[in-house]
Amino acid sequence: MVIKYMFGAPVRVTESKPASPADNRIWSLYVGDLDPQVTEADLMDAFRLIGPIASLRLCRDSFTGESLRYAYVNFFTSLHASTALTFLNHKELKGQSMRIMWSQRYPLTRKTGIANLFVKNLHPSFTSGQLQSMFSKFGRILSCKVASENGNSKGFGFVQFDSKLSAMTARNALHGTLLKGKKM
Repeated sequence: MVIKYMFGAPVRVTESKPASPADNRIWSLYVGDLDPQVTEADLMDAFRLIGPIASLRLCRDSFTGESLRYAYVNFFTSLHASTALTFLNHKELKGQSMRIMWSQRYPLTRKTGIANLFVKNLHPSFTSGQLQSMFSKFGRILSCKVASENGNSKGFGFVQFDSKLSAMTARNALHGTLLKGKKM
């Protein structure tokens, strides 16, 4: 086990054997809401602290070459990918909070909406990290985001769970809850 420091906090990372060519398994993370000035080198510097990276791709407009503000970071082990998700999600890179989630390769998984919650009436100071903390006790969250414009909260957000049961449990428990003087 190795202790590394990320954003001033100690993080335990267990060294593990990379996937063998026969295994051919890569653990992929989607990294969104990036500042337009973030480069591949910036992402590499942030994520390689966790463990060996299989590949990294910052998506760019095919005509202009400008960043599309999202990337994919692929790890050789689930442990390193999970650690990156846990410790880097909602952390700032070049002044912008990153949104990290497991890459969902199958469009049907992303678009069914069965386990998605729309959360309204959020206090303007409420962050994506706080939203994730509030809902994480109800199940595994695939994606969590407070909508914003020009760095200011729009007062609503989205939480996507991995199961309908988790989403419904969270909804039933938190619907109508007062949060910083506002009823969700």
